[in-house]
Amino acid sequence: MSEQNNEAPSYAEVADPAKPTDVTSTPKHVSAPSNVTGPSSSVSSLGKQLDRAILRLNQVISTPGGLNSFLSTFNYTLYILAYLQTTHSHTIKRHARTLLVLLNYGRSKPDATILVTDAGAVPPVAALAGLISRARTTLRLFGLFPLYAWLKALLKGKKEGEDPVLHRVALLQCISYIVYQALENIAVLGDNGVLSPSTISRFNKGDSTTTRIYLWAYRAWLAGVTCDFLSLARRAQREKEKREKRGSASQEEIEEDRKTDSGWWREFVVAAAWFPMALHYSGEKGIPGWNLGWLGVTGWVAGLGRTKGYWDATA
Repeated sequence: MSEQNNEAPSYAEVADPAKPTDVTSTPKHVSAPSNVTGPSSSVSSLGKQLDRAILRLNQVISTPGGLNSFLSTFNYTLYILAYLQTTHSHTIKRHARTLLVLLNYGRSKPDATILVTDAGAVPPVAALAGLISRARTTLRLFGLFPLYAWLKALLKGKKEGEDPVLHRVALLQCISYIVYQALENIAVLGDNGVLSPSTISRFNKGDSTTTRIYLWAYRAWLAGVTCDFLSLARRAQREKEKREKRGSASQEEIEEDRKTDSGWWREFVVAAAWFPMALHYSGEKGIPGWNLGWLGVTGWVAGLGRTKGYWDATA
């Protein structure tokens, strides 16, 4: 959201530069420009803009979807900033890698005591990114409820006029996300001592760690993201058939087609951004060269459009 520059010109710019000018009053031979505003006016304008921005942000985060979207975009922006800091310091780079390992649940996570005793050495941006990430993970503990509601609606059968292929893809995606969320919840509860190691061991074929649980959770997430591509491909096919059958289009239909295409591409960009992240975490070794920068960029691209939609709705 762009802001106009309301900074007023000084009297030195409108008076004779060769003569000293009393800035406390307007010289008699020079009339003050009507558009000149004093510092207090600029501060007042800035205060109003800040007030409006805070109120709009409050509207965004007042809904579960808006809060999740805002935290996601904020979180991945911090990852980008944390990565950019690594170009200036080998020490920061080492801690950025530590943060990435911490976020990479399916690998060897650093011992909690080490993280606590060395917390002061972690750059503030990286520390805040980790804090927001843990907050988002905690909020996802309740993610099974909307997924259950979605599954229940899908099991009632496809709606009138709904494509059966798209309905089956949606059902497969919903099940994939339920498996992902359930496994992640088990792993998170185990990591935080809510579920005992013996419980995790019984669930995890004798292994009391959560590594395999996270790994399979992310594989289920990858399956869900892949369903987005299947859905997009089917919708593109149906749209192409509809336009070929229609033949020539009116101006209104052309405009509607343009909106449909724009929405399709936005969804494709989101799926394409999530895919490499899901692919990285679903593999035992991940994608070679993956770092906080890639994590931040892919997540930021994936979530920005949705966050912008929530923000624009508050205008």
